[in-house]
Amino acid sequence: MSDEQKEILQMVSEGKITADDGVKLLTALEEGERKRRDHHSPAKRMKQQKKMVLESMRSHGMGLENMREIGNMVKNIVSDAVSGISENYSTESFNIDKDRFKDFGILDGELELDEGTELFISNSRFSSGADLTLQGVDGSCCAVIGGDEPEVSVFRDDGSVWLKWDNGDLTLSIPETVGKLSTSIMGGDIVIGGVKTPVNVKTKGGDISILEASHGFNAKTMGGDIIISLTDLWNEDSTVVTMGGDINVGLSKDTKAVISAKTFGGEINVQDGIGKVDKSGQIGTSRVRVYLSGDEDAPDMKLKTMGGDISIGDLDINEEEIPEEEGR
Repeated sequence: MSDEQKEILQMVSEGKITADDGVKLLTALEEGERKRRDHHSPAKRMKQQKKMVLESMRSHGMGLENMREIGNMVKNIVSDAVSGISENYSTESFNIDKDRFKDFGILDGELELDEGTELFISNSRFSSGADLTLQGVDGSCCAVIGGDEPEVSVFRDDGSVWLKWDNGDLTLSIPETVGKLSTSIMGGDIVIGGVKTPVNVKTKGGDISILEASHGFNAKTMGGDIIISLTDLWNEDSTVVTMGGDINVGLSKDTKAVISAKTFGGEINVQDGIGKVDKSGQIGTSRVRVYLSGDEDAPDMKLKTMGGDISIGDLDINEEEIPEEEGR
């Protein structure tokens, strides 16, 4: 997690800026990082990791049989990472059949959502690269935020609402009456701030930011980075998976959890003093288990990345304790 990201999350945690302002700042910061990722794509990074591992094995005198054995290990790790949240996330929910809905139309103004509504949000497979921003609000109304936002289709069934758009970036307010939120977009970034419900988040290639998480979350992206910040209310099992990107988790001072972090080819960094840390691993892999509470009922948080780094830290860290990057 960069110094700039830490500073933004710290300001949100201390109430110096709102979650909405934090979302805007992180979005602007990520826009600048996008150019850097164009030169360091996941595919290129994976080739570099593969070359590094092969050279390391040869330098240690490993023969063909050794390489095959390690290859099987890598295959298992990749399979494990890709299927990390499949049991909690269903793409079938986004295959919309208009005939099954009692009501469908265009979102015009505010959309009243009953208590416990299950909300699904997706974009067209032809709108790759469009970003989605979701801001938690009080009350029961969902609405498009901004003056030049895309047209959103609404499909309503008993207890469920589907929102779908075709082109351009979209920003929505998500009311506290939503019982569960699921999103799936094609390649763009997803930023969620202060949403008061469990979330399932998926994007093919973009970044994911979940700020002020107070409920469980499942986040998955192919190649992008994932940033998570928790509130004191968070107390549910959660899973984070990315292929090729980094994972950064900011904990609240009262977080109780057992965190299992695993990466192939990257590094895992845990801030000193936040809990009991057990480290393990094999050639090319790193595993860390962090115990933030002795309570057997503490929720589990699983973090997995293929080729990226994982950072776990405390949101309440003092600014003077943040080490400066080299050259700054």
